[in-house]
Amino acid sequence: MPVYEYHCEHCNGVFEQLLPVRRASEAQPCPQCDADSRRLMPTTVNSFVVRDGIPRRIPDTGKFWHHEQIVDRPVNTTVELGEHPDLYRQKFGPDHAPTVEEEEKFADEMLKRIEREIETVESGGLPVADTVVERETQAFMDRKRRTAAEARAKTVRDPNSRVTARTRSGKHVPTKRETKEGGAVD
Repeated sequence: MPVYEYHCEHCNGVFEQLLPVRRASEAQPCPQCDADSRRLMPTTVNSFVVRDGIPRRIPDTGKFWHHEQIVDRPVNTTVELGEHPDLYRQKFGPDHAPTVEEEEKFADEMLKRIEREIETVESGGLPVADTVVERETQAFMDRKRRTAAEARAKTVRDPNSRVTARTRSGKHVPTKRETKEGGAVD
C-alpha cells in the first residue's frame, strides 16, 4: 500500500497515511484535531519497478549500479571484495595466457609439492592439505582454461615464439641441446 500526504487546514499540519489506492482520494481525519483533511498532490514522484529482486528507478535502463558506477550485470561470479568483474577487467585488463616461464614455475612447484607429500607419506605421516596453495593452483588452472583459445591463436600467429629462447637484446641464445648437437652459435 502506498503512503499519501494529507494537509489539515484547521491546525495547518501535514501528516502521512498508509492507505489502499481506492481510499486515497477520501478525506482523512487529522491525528491532532480529528478534522477532515485533504490529500496533497506530490510534487515529486519516486517511481520504481522491481527487477531481479532489486528495486529500480523508472525509467529503467537495464543497467546495474555498483559503488556509484553503472555496470551491465550484477556480481554473479567470484571476485575480490568490493570489486565488480567488469570494473576489475577495466582496471587490470583481461586475463592473458600464462607465459612459458609461468607454466614452468607452476610445474616445478607442483613437482616439489608432490615430492614433499610422498616423503611425508613414506615417513608415516599424513599429507597436510594447504588451502592457500590449492586455491592458487585452482586459480592458475582456471586462468589457463579461460585463455586457452587466446594461447592457441597466438601459437598460430607466431609458431616459433615458444621454441626460440631470446635475451632482452633479441639475439638467439642457444640451448644446451643445440650446443651439444653442434648448432650454430652467434
